[in-house]
Amino acid sequence: MDRSNDKLVAAFAAVLRDRRERAGLTQEDLAERADVSARFISFLENGRRQPTLSALAALSTGIGANMVDVIGDVEARYRETSASNSVNKSAGRKP
Repeated sequence: MDRSNDKLVAAFAAVLRDRRERAGLTQEDLAERADVSARFISFLENGRRQPTLSALAALSTGIGANMVDVIGDVEARYRETSASNSVNKSAGRKP
């Protein structure tokens, strides 16, 4: 069973990048705070990887946020993207 969801992964990537930048952190800074590699941060922000729950907890702490707030932002971004794609499809436009 394939459970991949490109829109959800893209939403997480965008939220992580936005929150990191708002916190004034580089990918290297966040990597150090979360005890992961800068390459992993890059992969997350480019949608090439998905975080485990443990990584999500460390990333959230690293950007100074609660996990629930990060996930809430991801859900909002995901729903916003899904809703705009539905409008485009119903209007006969490509997303």
